[in-house]
Amino acid sequence: MDEHIDIKEMEKKAWISTFQDGLWDIYFGLLIMGIGFSWLGGFFGLPETLDVLLTLFSWDIGVLLVFFVGKKYVTRPRMGFVKFGQIRKKRNKILGLFIGLMVVFTLITFIFTLLGAFQLQLPGFMVMLLIGLLFITLPFSIVAYFLQLKRLYIYALLGGFGLFTSELLVPIIGAPYHDIITFGGIGLVITITGLTIFLKFLQKYPLKKEEGVN
Repeated sequence: MDEHIDIKEMEKKAWISTFQDGLWDIYFGLLIMGIGFSWLGGFFGLPETLDVLLTLFSWDIGVLLVFFVGKKYVTRPRMGFVKFGQIRKKRNKILGLFIGLMVVFTLITFIFTLLGAFQLQLPGFMVMLLIGLLFITLPFSIVAYFLQLKRLYIYALLGGFGLFTSELLVPIIGAPYHDIITFGGIGLVITITGLTIFLKFLQKYPLKKEEGVN
């Protein structure tokens, strides 16, 4: 029994160590930052809904590529590849499915919001607060639970309150600056946090040079 507990604890430590590179932080930071730049397609004359859909989708794909490239060519050469047990593999599969569904569901919700489908008898900023908590904070918190990444709970709260803050800024600074400042700012803070962790990781785990054969 003690041996089983030790193995389980070792696997948990190995799993947590995979977050030392800061790539997950950079990934989520860039995702949130992308919301602030969802209006870019408007420069090409795209309708607002199509603009948001194409811009966010393209941005998210790019961010995902950055994440996988970083894991493959930066993290793995320094830390190696760890094979986890069946329980962890099952959790990862559930997490992957959930993230995929979350992205699709969030995009659909975002589009319906733009189309004015959520006509609640509440002030606009309250509607945005509810949407942010339900479709950003809650899903990100579930991801944080599966990843066992505690700081992601903070990112979830920041992202969730982003829509609320953005809505409050509309009459003050107007669109699209309300989104740029809010989500660009939140995403930038999270991304900088990830980059700081990433730089510390590079210092802690320098790439070993292959020894030549004499």
